[in-house]
Amino acid sequence: MVAKSKMILIAEDDPFLIKVMGTLLEDEGLTVDRAHDGEEAIKKLQTGKYSLVLLDLIMPGKTGFEVLEEAKKMKIKTPILVFSNLSQEEDKQRVKALGAKGYYVKSDISVGEVAAAVKKYV
Repeated sequence: MVAKSKMILIAEDDPFLIKVMGTLLEDEGLTVDRAHDGEEAIKKLQTGKYSLVLLDLIMPGKTGFEVLEEAKKMKIKTPILVFSNLSQEEDKQRVKALGAKGYYVKSDISVGEVAAAVKKYV
């Protein structure tokens, strides 16, 4: 189990996925906050209280790409892991160039693997 003081932000617009991932991470002893669109994610990132961000790329308001761009401009040091259904190599290269620490295709990863990926960074 991870120390309860670690707070994870999940930026995802799919209510089912945000619930499943949130419950999984809370069961691992993490504190989870949620953002349902890119604009909310940027506002929450500015607080500096997160140990890690799980970020979807396709969201309303601002896309995950735009969130990464804003985080880079604001020099936010919080590690960001991208979880997306986009699997094009160009998308993977773009998020890495914008500072993401990892890129995972949702259909290729289990919830257990999500927890393992998170544990690497918290």
